[in-house]
Amino acid sequence: MSKEVVATRPHPGGLAEESSREALKTEVIQSVINHVRGNHAGVIDKAYSYFWDEKNPEEFLSGNALYIGFVNFEDWLVFNYKVNDAGETFIDLYMKNSTGLKDDERKLLNKIKGSLLSLYEVVSVSKDKRVLLKDLLLGGEVGLKDRKLTKGLKKGDIFAARLLSLDKGHVMSRSVYPFRKDDKKTVLDYVNRMFRRYTKNDNPDGTMRDFLRDYGDVFNMAWVNLILNRPE
Repeated sequence: MSKEVVATRPHPGGLAEESSREALKTEVIQSVINHVRGNHAGVIDKAYSYFWDEKNPEEFLSGNALYIGFVNFEDWLVFNYKVNDAGETFIDLYMKNSTGLKDDERKLLNKIKGSLLSLYEVVSVSKDKRVLLKDLLLGGEVGLKDRKLTKGLKKGDIFAARLLSLDKGHVMSRSVYPFRKDDKKTVLDYVNRMFRRYTKNDNPDGTMRDFLRDYGDVFNMAWVNLILNRPE
């Protein structure tokens, strides 16, 4: 598989099931990705190398795991990658440079551009598949109503994801890092260790929220380390 960013266009039948706001979110994020491809293609390889810590994911990932890895890279590239010294993301550049951006599109981008990846534990799953999540790093609980994304989740499941706040509640972006229940302590220990390093070397007054904004790739490293070090 090439290093080209994986397209986020949903399955043709899925778009009809989304709310208008979710459909707009999907369309706008795809437009940002197309903007990156068309105007910043040279940056993709650099970002790709950084995201994978100069490893080749095709050497240790395959099938669905490899697909998840590329989707997660794409999500991080759009939301977290710092394009310049001013700390702008590709969403920032898209909003600044795109002509004809509609008011509702700009409003949506302003609303979701500061979203963070965090680590979640499933607290409960109701009969209608609504899921209550606990944020293990930032605190608090949040409910998810998107049955397409919550299907198969069970109480106690652990995963990292980016939750986007839309008009009718929170939805997940396509990015997800699935962990085993037994990995909870390992992942938390790793993230907290990287956070302590961040406050020591980069930002002494930084909060966990600051850290997750600046180093959204921490979950990819945790995920990759578990895969590479998992006993056969």
